[in-house]
Amino acid sequence: MSELCKRDHRYSKIFNNLPLAQDNQNDDRHVCAGCAYIEGLKDALNDKAKRTSLKGLPISQAGAVRHKDAWKSYNQAYDFGETLKS
Repeated sequence: MSELCKRDHRYSKIFNNLPLAQDNQNDDRHVCAGCAYIEGLKDALNDKAKRTSLKGLPISQAGAVRHKDAWKSYNQAYDFGETLKS
């Protein structure tokens, strides 16, 4: 079981517009979308390839990240990070 996220980003309104991820097809239903965002940004800025798994990231069911799509959050951050390098 992954650790529980206790960071304040769980309540950030920037995650309100993410789609819900109610299924668990990728075993990532409860992954913290805030932590996924941070990792996506870091991966892009450090020239790492996009991940194929979010396993190991903290989980959260609090605030704005509750049941939000962590993959969408990761990909948005990664794409944003790529634009920052241009």
